[in-house]
Amino acid sequence: MTATVASTADRRRLIFARAAVAAAFFVAGAAMGVWAAHIPLLKAGLGVDDAALGFVLLAMGIGAVCAMPPTGLLLHRFGAVAMTIASGLALAAALALPPFAPSYPALVASAGLIGLAMGAIDVSMNAQAAAIETAWGRPIMSSIHAFFSIGGLAGATASGGLIALDVGAVAGMGLSALALGAVVALAATRLAIAAHGPTDEPHGLRLPRGVVLGLGALALAAFVSEGAMIDWSAVFMIQATGATPALAAVGYAAFSAAMTFGRLTGDAFVARLGPLRAVQVSGAVAAAGLAIVVAAPTPGVAIAGFVVAGLGFANVVPVLFSASARLPGVAPGAALSMVATMAYGGGLLGPPLIGFLAHGVGLRWALLPLVFAALAIALFVRRAAKL
Repeated sequence: MTATVASTADRRRLIFARAAVAAAFFVAGAAMGVWAAHIPLLKAGLGVDDAALGFVLLAMGIGAVCAMPPTGLLLHRFGAVAMTIASGLALAAALALPPFAPSYPALVASAGLIGLAMGAIDVSMNAQAAAIETAWGRPIMSSIHAFFSIGGLAGATASGGLIALDVGAVAGMGLSALALGAVVALAATRLAIAAHGPTDEPHGLRLPRGVVLGLGALALAAFVSEGAMIDWSAVFMIQATGATPALAAVGYAAFSAAMTFGRLTGDAFVARLGPLRAVQVSGAVAAAGLAIVVAAPTPGVAIAGFVVAGLGFANVVPVLFSASARLPGVAPGAALSMVATMAYGGGLLGPPLIGFLAHGVGLRWALLPLVFAALAIALFVRRAAKL
């Protein structure tokens, strides 16, 4: 009887921990949705062109990349729970800053702070999600990652509504920051699960090599494209298809909605096809969706392309991150840190490079390389990741 009670209590605690880490993913996704929807307003407010916006996004990418390696080390010192909570609160606070930027340099600095917080929470929450998946006993990473997409959908949709009501970026991003901070605070007491014993596997960050390098390269290709959808979808909708600012927010919302559906059904999809085939099919579908976006003559066609691309990318990263947490010879947190550093670094550094390219050849042509990045995932996953 005592064992049964203890088992029931542990299972209940694990269920709460899964919900809490899903809330952390929601906060990160919602922050990116809010940011994406407000980029046109921030861009117009300071009168910056595409190249100048590229430097803003570059600052965010540099912040994220700088945060990830030390976060991997801090995970061993303080644990994934404490790091997820601290970085989630920091992200909410940083999200409120950009509308107050009085100058272009200040906007660059505020974007860098968002990047620092985003880099820290991305590594921390994925490490905690991997621990919960191990304790759960079956694949759940796709469904947990779905809440990043749900958050992106919620953040972009809510922001689009606020923009349509003309409340302004200060109120829109400020209210969003308060709401996301409250979600982190509510989740904080439920993140922990039973502690595992110490591991002799290396926990420090190293230069990625072998399968870790392959997983990181594939995840980088996926995140470059996802980052482009976050940072450039609204601008693309306005510049290339003539959408209004309010309608432009629908592009990323559609992408997030498709990813949400794909990830909520992703555990069964991966189980049926197997990790290798699932990533191959996903990469091909993502490439087709991005090709539709690049060629889109109207907002409606572009939105359809965002939906197809979202379905394609939905399960690529969850499968790759789950695989990295099971690699022999390296602690799960360390492997995740190395793969995430490559992936999220590429996802946040890629969009500014698109901005620089768009300044020379136009945004439509600047997005074309993303089609080939998605194709590379489908073609090279067997060799690179050995799934």
